[in-house]
Amino acid sequence: MLVLNSYFLQLRFACVPALHCHSCPLSIFACPVGVLVNFSALRILPFFAIGMLGIVGVVSGRLVCGWLCPFGLIQDVLHKIPVRKIRIPRKFAYTKYLVLIGLVFAVPFFFPNSRFTFCRVCPAATLEASIPWRIMGVSSGYGFSFFFRVAVLLGVLVLVVILNRGFCRLLCPLGAIFSLFNRFSLFRIRLTKKDCNDCGLCARVCPVGLNPAKEMYSPECIRCLKCTSTRHLKFGIK
Repeated sequence: MLVLNSYFLQLRFACVPALHCHSCPLSIFACPVGVLVNFSALRILPFFAIGMLGIVGVVSGRLVCGWLCPFGLIQDVLHKIPVRKIRIPRKFAYTKYLVLIGLVFAVPFFFPNSRFTFCRVCPAATLEASIPWRIMGVSSGYGFSFFFRVAVLLGVLVLVVILNRGFCRLLCPLGAIFSLFNRFSLFRIRLTKKDCNDCGLCARVCPVGLNPAKEMYSPECIRCLKCTSTRHLKFGIK
């Protein structure tokens, strides 16, 4: 997070493959989701951003989700709060694709000035940009838009406390993009031996509710590599 948000470097003409807000007062790089939303509103194809996301996806799949995303770190920290946790049916994971298609592409394309594009409700943007700018007295007050964004942020924070990586699993459009590459990426998780002995150790440590030994190519795998701590799985070139 400190690398992506630092006053000393200003490279907002380029985006990095992690969810963060380029409107943050200290932001260095542009957010790839923000670029996609803005270019959708302009009805222009962002070749550089799409190419960058494609290269990262082909090389590592969702490794970014597990190791680079600042909002992923926030989720991991909050989920340690000792309250009762929940599980969700696998089919709910498809909601992030609806967010990607709807709020990142369709809404800004057809309604460029809508308050309901992804950037207008993104919890990372609220946390990194809307609230800091309001505290500094730069933004325009406590209107409906601000309170709506804060409400979404609070809802997401509650979600990630009770559901491990809840935002990644249900709502993140960047995770939806990278998930498409998990099966084909150059770096991936593999068994250390030919066959799985069904001990279930990797399933118990997986934060997104997978059985990694049998679902190592799942689009829901965020490549956090916790399953490799069992020594039954390893991460490397296919």
